[in-house]
Amino acid sequence: MSEEYILEMINIQKEFPGVKALENVTLQIRNAEIHGIVGENGAGKSTLMKILAGIYSQDSGQIKFNGEIKEHLTTKIVDKMKIHFIHQERYIVPHLTVAESLFLGIEPTYSHLKLLNRKSMEKEAEVILKEKLGIVISGNRLMGNLTVGEQQLIQICRALLNDPKIIVFDEPTAVLPKQEADRLFSIIRELGKKIAVIYISHYLGEVLDLCHRITVLRNGTKVKTMDCNGLEVKDIVVMMIGRNIENQFPPKKRWKKEVLLNVKGLTHSGQFTDVSFQVHSGEIIGITGLMGSGHTDVGKAIYDSSGIVGGAVEFNGRQLLKNSPEKSVALGIAYIPEDRRKLGVIQNMSVRENITISSLKKISDKGIINNTYEHDKVHELIEKLGIRTFSQETAAGLLSGGNQQKVAIGKWLNSDSKLFILNELTSGVDVGAKVEIYSIISEMAEQGAGIILISQDIQELVGLSDRILVMYRGKVINEFDGNSITTNEVFISMMGGNKNDSIGSKC
Repeated sequence: MSEEYILEMINIQKEFPGVKALENVTLQIRNAEIHGIVGENGAGKSTLMKILAGIYSQDSGQIKFNGEIKEHLTTKIVDKMKIHFIHQERYIVPHLTVAESLFLGIEPTYSHLKLLNRKSMEKEAEVILKEKLGIVISGNRLMGNLTVGEQQLIQICRALLNDPKIIVFDEPTAVLPKQEADRLFSIIRELGKKIAVIYISHYLGEVLDLCHRITVLRNGTKVKTMDCNGLEVKDIVVMMIGRNIENQFPPKKRWKKEVLLNVKGLTHSGQFTDVSFQVHSGEIIGITGLMGSGHTDVGKAIYDSSGIVGGAVEFNGRQLLKNSPEKSVALGIAYIPEDRRKLGVIQNMSVRENITISSLKKISDKGIINNTYEHDKVHELIEKLGIRTFSQETAAGLLSGGNQQKVAIGKWLNSDSKLFILNELTSGVDVGAKVEIYSIISEMAEQGAGIILISQDIQELVGLSDRILVMYRGKVINEFDGNSITTNEVFISMMGGNKNDSIGSKC
């Protein structure tokens, strides 16, 4: 092995009960480079990084840091090696200030009594943020009041205070709006000139734009490490999934039927105003907008009407008054939230329990669950949705992100829902799993379900939707025909422009 590498993970193997997570995987990271790691959910990326973080121990293989063999990594040892992780899930204490979060555990004090000077600490935090990242954020602001992007920047700055040798970014842009993502990219590019950066993302375009080299994993093995120069997204996809994806989106061969949902002048205090639209059986309606435009709140409000101050919602010809999640479930309205880990599935419950939790009456007789029927029904849905799990009893939290989404879909398919409200369903999901989920959504509509697809992925909306509503600052400003719209037109509309401002190439 060459001395040019700051980090080498050599022939790493890791096996869990019944699952070989990593098999002879070698990762070599140079100093002052941005190195991408890509692969489908379940390819082994997270396991490899947890070994690097000292959370897991490898079964075999060797780890070298600056040429020195490191035995039995722990989180404390990794911290001393100055390897830091910026996770997709931001670990923050919302009631702490920016200054308190930045200096947590390393607070500057004065006098022999080690007293805190909060004003001085806040001012120092502002200076450091300006010097390190070129941003202006008040030191006395609460972390819980910052945007997602700002919270992430505080985490990065905290890592920089420790003079890091390697920073690992794990899906850092999954929930960031474009402006904040662009700011993060600029910071990462500067970091990559001085230290080693490991960048993990399902957004392959940004991986190619940012990274010098990438390592592709598939099914727990390393496919290849290569320079990014000359690579295209399609090349990486083939290596990730072992096949070409010619048609990412299924054909739109649906026929809309009767009106299933009728939203009239719906208004939510502080979120959106006078929103009206219809959803037919067998129809996919896309709703999009910039972060804060109100598009995600519309879906939540149909499922749970708390906060609604005006307008009306009719479902199956029946007006919904003071609707609640319990009433929605009983009526056949399903809602899959964007935060699947906290709200979509129950992490410590099994795949079986998650799939049947919304349909216990269906699998019970006089309050007693029919275990055989439950097992058969869950097996049927696992097969139908292609859920990759060791068994029905595997905890949902142990599955990859794409498979957790499939479990969330399965829960509602099992409940015989008629309307599905899908909020950022494929956020943070790899390209192979996305194609499978798209096929599932299309099949649900073909079988007569009404679908509301809430997403900021414009290509996804254009590829799947029969109609697309664009919201801007709490109002629906445009409606597009999904069969003739272009991604460029939707993007311009999201920015507040007129839908006739420009014509782009059709997705």
